[in-house]
Amino acid sequence: MFEIHSGDIVAAALAAAGACLACSIPGDFLRRFPLWAVRTYGRGALLMPFLAMMVGTWLFRLGLAGQIDTPPGQALLVAAAFLGTLLVSALLRFYLKEYRKR
Repeated sequence: MFEIHSGDIVAAALAAAGACLACSIPGDFLRRFPLWAVRTYGRGALLMPFLAMMVGTWLFRLGLAGQIDTPPGQALLVAAAFLGTLLVSALLRFYLKEYRKR
């Protein structure tokens, strides 16, 4: 029999909130952000999506193998958190400085 714990409910609520947030981003914002990122951060900004995909893929593989609690899994979690923080800070900077002007 399946048991539902409070952590499962919190995780489902956070996933739903994240999906609602992602779907509410205007298309114009998403079209203008990549060009702004390259113009602001230079060509290095082009490497961030590839790095995030690589870390995400490795993290997914470790998750499927059940090895998230190992030192490599924890290092990948830290790397994913760092990349997420960089992305969120760039999105906020773009929104607060450029997008709201128009």
